[in-house]
Amino acid sequence: MLLSFSGSFAQGKFNSFLEKRGEHKQQAFAEGRPWLSPIIAPAYTADAGFLVSGGMLYSFRLNKSDSISQRSSLPATIFYSSKGNFGIRAFLKTFWLEDKLRVNTELTIRDKDNNYYGKGFNQIDQTHQSDTTTLYHETTYKVDFELTYKIRPSVFVGLRLSPGYANTKNFAPPVENDPYKSQFDDSYFLNGLGAQITYDSRDLVVNAWRGVFFNLAASFYDNLWGSKYDFQEFEFDSRYYKTLNRPGNVLAFRFFTRATYGDVPITELSDFSGGKNLRGYLMGHYRDKTTAFLLSEWRYSFKKSDNTLSKSGMVLWLGTGSIANDVAHLTRWVPNGGVGYRIELQPRMNVCVDFGIGRDSQGVYFNFNEAF
Repeated sequence: MLLSFSGSFAQGKFNSFLEKRGEHKQQAFAEGRPWLSPIIAPAYTADAGFLVSGGMLYSFRLNKSDSISQRSSLPATIFYSSKGNFGIRAFLKTFWLEDKLRVNTELTIRDKDNNYYGKGFNQIDQTHQSDTTTLYHETTYKVDFELTYKIRPSVFVGLRLSPGYANTKNFAPPVENDPYKSQFDDSYFLNGLGAQITYDSRDLVVNAWRGVFFNLAASFYDNLWGSKYDFQEFEFDSRYYKTLNRPGNVLAFRFFTRATYGDVPITELSDFSGGKNLRGYLMGHYRDKTTAFLLSEWRYSFKKSDNTLSKSGMVLWLGTGSIANDVAHLTRWVPNGGVGYRIELQPRMNVCVDFGIGRDSQGVYFNFNEAF
């Protein structure tokens, strides 16, 4: 009886804490004040193995009197895996001047064992993964910076800056002697300058329920501004969101393609893997100068007994991806699919746990906000 009483008392205290924190959060959002939501969770990816991820979701208003701009946000994660892999990722999205100006920054730091199977489907299919055939170690630091300005309703133009450093070492002999990889040094600094034009009618950038998004971008890596290698990068990203019979019941579609030309080192080759792309594929397994992928996703928020939306939801997705030396040869496609769980940390800002399956691999992914 004493244990039962103690358990009930502890549960009551915990529920009271959650209720008070929820009230404070609602008040903070109503007043335009910042809010921080920390979280820690286990995960598993095909390339990193079992890992523990810690993270935070920080949101804020740059100007409390600006009722037009969306709340700015900074989701960030840090992980360490059973294979000794370490990583940090942060995505800062800020909205200024009644949404006339947007400034976004993405930081990526990785120190990990990786695998290089070759460039293109033909070589990859003939390469068996092992420590003596595909393994190497990779340390990368990269910042992607975007500044865009609204020139008319939903239309933005902007500049891009992408400095980064890569150090690769401890190559298995076949990787060390690979004809394509051998063209490049083991360590290099890259710096890309570019421009983009965007059409964005989404109701909310971090978790859209309706609207469309089109982005066309070009970046140029050149030794004139410090890049070790000269190459060009072109991206096209299109997304569509439609609410079905009620809020929180959404269909989302994305088509993305990235094409590179010139001297592209192996760390910068295009691939479709990752927690924000085709979840379930080994990072860097499928690499070539060009990639494209298509995703269709159903997002469903559950309802509470009073018919309002709960903080829980789920997603189902199907997708497919391809790689090739250029856009004209994107003729072979591999499948992707998965299921995910969502829990809302802040209004329309979720923690995402996804289980994805690829052609020959699978993984569990932990992220903030939706994949797209």
